[in-house]
Parts: sequence; C-alpha cells; structure tokens
Amino acid sequence: MRERGTFYGVNNTMIVFRANSRPNPTTNLVGLREENILKRAKLLLFLLLVIFSLTSVAYADTYKDGSKGKAVEEIQQQLKKLGLFPGEITGFFGPQTETAVKKFQLKRGLHADGVVGTGTYKYLFESASKTQSSSVKTTSDTKHVISIKDIQTALKTLGYYTGKVDGVTGSDTENAIIKFQKANKLTADGVVGNGTSKLLLAAADKTTKSVSVSSNALSIKEIQTALKKLGYFSGTVDGITGSKTEAAIKKFQKANKLTADGVIGTATKNKLVAAASSSSTTPKTPAVKATTATAPATEQKTTSTAAASKSDSGVELLDWWGQASKLFKIGSTATVTDVKTGKTFKIVRTYGTNHADVEALTAKDSETIKDIWGGWSWTRRPIIVEVNNKRIAASMAAMPHAGLDSKAANTYVSQRSGGYSRGMNLDKIKDNGMSGHMDVHFLNSKTHGSNKVDPKHQAALKQAAKYNK
Repeated sequence: MRERGTFYGVNNTMIVFRANSRPNPTTNLVGLREENILKRAKLLLFLLLVIFSLTSVAYADTYKDGSKGKAVEEIQQQLKKLGLFPGEITGFFGPQTETAVKKFQLKRGLHADGVVGTGTYKYLFESASKTQSSSVKTTSDTKHVISIKDIQTALKTLGYYTGKVDGVTGSDTENAIIKFQKANKLTADGVVGNGTSKLLLAAADKTTKSVSVSSNALSIKEIQTALKKLGYFSGTVDGITGSKTEAAIKKFQKANKLTADGVIGTATKNKLVAAASSSSTTPKTPAVKATTATAPATEQKTTSTAAASKSDSGVELLDWWGQASKLFKIGSTATVTDVKTGKTFKIVRTYGTNHADVEALTAKDSETIKDIWGGWSWTRRPIIVEVNNKRIAASMAAMPHAGLDSKAANTYVSQRSGGYSRGMNLDKIKDNGMSGHMDVHFLNSKTHGSNKVDPKHQAALKQAAKYNK
C-alpha cells in the first residue's frame, strides 16, 4: 500500500515530499520578521559607515613636516590670511609652515606640536573662515556701507591704522576703529555703523583733499618731500596724508601768512614749490624757478635724469638685507630711472622677501616699461630706484608673473601670468596694464625660487652703481 505524501517515480522509486504536512504559520512569520530585522540592521550599519566616512574626510588626515599637496596649500593660505605665515604658498609643509602652525595652536590654546591633526585642522579653518568672512557690522538702514578695504584705507590715511590694506577684518583693524571712535566721541564698540561710517569717510576725504593748479597737481609724496626740505615735516615720505602731514602744511601756511586750513590750494602750492626749490639750491646746480604751475613737472624731470647722468648724483650701493629692504618697504612707491635710456617710471613694492616684488603704479608706467625693454622681458637692466630721498643702485627684470590683474589680490587663482600655475594671486595694483609683479634686485638679494644670489642681477646693479663715481 502506498503511503500518503509519497510519490513513486520510474521503477517504483519512492520520493517523499511531505505533501501531507501542513506548514506552521506562526513559526514561519517569526522567522521572516527576524530575517527582515537583520537585513535592516545591516543596511543601517552600512549607511552609518558611509556617512561617517564622508563627514570625516576633511579632518581625517594629518599634515606635518614633509607633507605636500593641495591640502597643504590650503593650510598655508589660511595661515597667511590669519597673518601667521609670511612665506609663499608652495604646497610643501616645511619649517616655516610648522612654525606658523605652532603660533596658531598657541593662540587657540592647543598643543603646539606644529602638526595639523583633526582638532587643529578644524579650528584653523573655522578661524580663517570667521576672519575672512567677517564684515564690519552696520545698521540695517545705513546709507554708508563701505568695504573693509575702504575702512582700512581711511583709517590709515587718518593715522589710526598701520597694518596692511588687505580687506581682512582682524584685531588691528578693530582696534583702529575703536581708537577713531574714541577720538571722535562715538560709541567705541569697533562696529562701523551709520555714524562712524559717515564721519570716517568725511574725515579721510578732508585729509586727502588737495586743490591743484591747472593739470600739474602735487602728489602727497611731493608735498611731504618739499615740507621735509623746509623743516616742517619730520615723518616718513610715504605718500599717505595723515595728521603729521596736515599739521606740517598748516605750519608752512602760518609761516607764509596763508590761510592755515591744511589744504594745498593755488597760493600754497606755488609758495611751497618756490620755497622748496630755493632751499635745494647749491653752487653746482642752479635753482629751478618754480613760480608757475609748470614748475613741479620741470623739477621732477631734473631730479629723475640727474641720477643717470651726473657723477655726483648720490647713487648708493646698499645691501638688501640691512638697508635697501628697510628703505623700500612693502607699500612704498618709488621712481625708477633706466640707466641706459634715462627714461623714468613709477613702481610700488607689493610683495617680496628675498628681493622686491614690484608692480607698475599706472598703465602709463607699464607702457614706459615695455618701451624700455621692448616688451615684457626677463632681461636684467641696471636701474636707479629713488625712494625716501635715496638713490639706490638696482637691477630689474620686466616680466610680470604669478598674478592676474582681473582677479582680487591674495586669492587662489588658476593660470597666473608668466606661465605660473594655480596659486596665490600676487597682483595688488589693479588696472595698471600688467598682471602679476616684476622683480627688482639689490646688492646681495636672492631669488625666491633658488634662494641664491643671481649673478646677472648683481652685475647689472653694479653697472648702475658706477654713476656714483
């Protein structure tokens, strides 16, 4: 007799398939639930691992001496924005970067080991972000909203701020605002609101105001130079109109029975130029009469050509590290005379440690430079740099590099001039007909790339020094 639940196949082979067995619904349901819970748990664990890996990428790596790459570049850039890293953005973690990191760690109360680990990285980028993005607070209905750069410029003009005009709000800028507010009996909270903004702009505008005769306006530097010759001004000839310059103008005006308003008007200008010209007269060099509006231009031409033609011009061969770098400071404007042609142009030192990184002051100066060199060129030429009443022998290569005139200075950009790749935009002077900066070398200065003295530059500047014999 065949059993239930069995099946007899070929040759009466018996196959049991339990057709007569009924499944237990309760047992199968519990099993399915346990299996689903396990699958969900595995899926949740996988998602948590993915999320953790994504959120921890930014802080997972450690950067220290010897590290290199884009992340190191970003670290250097942030340290530079905080004023802690004076070097160039190279993407290589060396001694300078380590020192800067230690300074940052000390300021934040972290363990100062010079290593950028999880904690240091997080605090570094939070601090840099706050500093970079912080803007001067204003009331919602203010009509005098000005940028941080404008505020720094105005404060610098008025003598309250001595730092760099870099558009970054730091403690120096805030302290300068507070000083200005205290001096003007405003709420000293370091916030440039409607009242502070309006008064700051008005004061800076009044201080820098200069009425000129015809088209021959006297620059602030020329005014300071003239006042210094006459003994009224004892400050630095830096082209910045501050309280000392204004006080010197008023003293000159009082001494010459002019309206003592601190403004260079027609009468003050003519009197100042004439007095300065008479003061500089020597037996060898007849005085230049400066009673007309064209006198300043004549005087400037005589001064600039003398350095390249007269044996008694006073050209000095000054060591870069001990003297020249201190005279030609970052932010200083200088007049350059090309020794071979006698042509002159103006430059501003904007960067540089091993030598002076400079930019043309105006687009017209850029055209003069290209005319002298026959276009942009790395060729070294002997020049004379006139700054702070000194004539210094130097050498210059007229090839703008490492910057873009169309982009903001000190930002990270691609395709920089002179064949330079992505990096910090080393171009501060805008709309001057050039992108980036050029190199000016002095005695014993070095290149930034090799950190060595360049023989060609030294040979050229020694040619310029011969005009001192």
